[in-house]
Amino acid sequence: MQKKVAGTIIYNDQQGSHFLVKHSTNGYNFYQLLVRAGHSPLASVLWDLRYTIGIDVDQLRLYDSIMAELDDEKVAVFVFDHLAVDGQVRAKFDRQGLEFVLASELHELFTSVRVSETMPFTNLSK
Repeated sequence: MQKKVAGTIIYNDQQGSHFLVKHSTNGYNFYQLLVRAGHSPLASVLWDLRYTIGIDVDQLRLYDSIMAELDDEKVAVFVFDHLAVDGQVRAKFDRQGLEFVLASELHELFTSVRVSETMPFTNLSK
């Protein structure tokens, strides 16, 4: 069984903090993908953002990383920031079913993320 990895990008504007997520019938989820053979989890996320989504990953800065239980599986979750988000960037994410959603609308997602020691996402949705 291949390991999964997850990622999100924080984007801030006058409305507040937005997170890159995927919407499904079960609500919002972080962007999840399989770890590529021969790559680390971080390299897999960056590869996918660059070559599948088509964004300039050189802009990104790693804001945080945690080990979390998502859908009953332990995965590394990487949080990036510093991406210049415009209509063209949003369109690239839209093609993959991803969107930036205000943190205040993601309370259910943040409270469902289970980490071993602390829950850094719980205060972001308030």
